[in-house]
Amino acid sequence: MCTLDTDKIYLTWRKDVDRPRHIIGILQRDNNNYSFMYSEKNVAIAAQEDDFTYYPAFNEINKVYTDNVLEIFKRRLLNPQRRDYDDFLNYWGAIGYKEDTFSLLGLTGAKLLTDNFEFIAPHEECPARFNTDVSWLNTKSKYVVDKIRQLTNKEIEERLSLKQEPENSYDDKAVKVLFEQELLGYLKSIHCENVFNAINKGKMVRTQVANIIKNGTIKEVLLRINID
Repeated sequence: MCTLDTDKIYLTWRKDVDRPRHIIGILQRDNNNYSFMYSEKNVAIAAQEDDFTYYPAFNEINKVYTDNVLEIFKRRLLNPQRRDYDDFLNYWGAIGYKEDTFSLLGLTGAKLLTDNFEFIAPHEECPARFNTDVSWLNTKSKYVVDKIRQLTNKEIEERLSLKQEPENSYDDKAVKVLFEQELLGYLKSIHCENVFNAINKGKMVRTQVANIIKNGTIKEVLLRINID
């Protein structure tokens, strides 16, 4: 099961899969009280670069929202009445958080097919266990794509590694995911700092393959990151 030990999770947005992800707001928990507020600076950048406006239920950028915040975001989660609900929770390592909406948002991302919002938990705890899909998948590498299509998840896992990339011009705490020393993609920026620092401190950081969606090319690589 994954871990989640935080009172804040980030709401992110991107215009499309080939565009950068913007951290546009923070959902916070204080005991049983919840609030949501935008990052005005990040919203301004997202608006300028990618025409972002606002989350549909919260149209005032400079307001702190406290009314029914969790209930509004809960609508993004899979209906618990669905027969595949437990499968969904197991996929994200969240089966132990059935009654905790806040944690479910952070662990599953609460993504929808109809928009480009996603919740991301920072996972600053240690030990930490969390599932995350690889960003900026390198689908242009024929070698990487062909090998991953052919191999089992276990065989792929044995060939994966994480490597710090302090020279990255966008994020000096970037962590890239390598497949046989070829670039597969990157960890999400929100997760990078904790993983980057854990590697520096000599902590054990392990990568497992939770799932891969491949159909002609690589659609998604879901990893389980373990920090001990």
